[in-house]
Amino acid sequence: MTQGLNNSINNALPEGVSITLTPAGISIRTKAYLFDFLIRALVMLVFGFVFSFMGKAGQGILLVLYFIISWGYYIVFESLNGQTPGKKRYKLQVVQDNGLPCKLPNIVLRNLLRPADSFPFAYFVGLIVMALNNKYKRLGDWAAGTMVVYLEDKKVNLVSQTKDILPPKFDLSTEEQLAIIQFFERSEELSQARQAELASILSAVLKAEGSEASDKLKAIARFYAGQEI
Repeated sequence: MTQGLNNSINNALPEGVSITLTPAGISIRTKAYLFDFLIRALVMLVFGFVFSFMGKAGQGILLVLYFIISWGYYIVFESLNGQTPGKKRYKLQVVQDNGLPCKLPNIVLRNLLRPADSFPFAYFVGLIVMALNNKYKRLGDWAAGTMVVYLEDKKVNLVSQTKDILPPKFDLSTEEQLAIIQFFERSEELSQARQAELASILSAVLKAEGSEASDKLKAIARFYAGQEI
């Protein structure tokens, strides 16, 4: 009965960090889907016009492009930052169930199951499944361990020391992500020298030392935490 009234989810991560997520409902996700559908339709119309002058060869190329765009659109955009243009417009993001950013396998799996969600037409199965759980997860989300949340409502109980958000240029495991978040959470209790000393352990990958390494590490932690200032 409370679904849709207050469906925020508080995730307590192993390192003591609390993440509050608000799942995106059917209405807002439908708007995001229609926005993405419009973009894909316009792209196909442009390609259709261009290749219409090439006869059967153009039709063949157009079918290949349709396949690539239909399957690649969501995978490419969501693998970058969890957002398609439609999700970005409505401030939504795909994340793991624990609130951390998705990895490529999560994104690929949730999108490979779109045909199952769309069976027999108009995402009928997906809509029914979403309506029956307070996280509004479709079949693809259940299989991939993902959910779509409001980006602006995702909060982490951390004390800010920097306004920078820095997406890392290297892959980190979940445990490593949590360790960086813990460092950021405890940074208020540490001296600047101690912060710089700890951050310098990763100086090789951060390509920085001392206080500069500390600032970069906290900026990466803010990225993983998803906190907005």
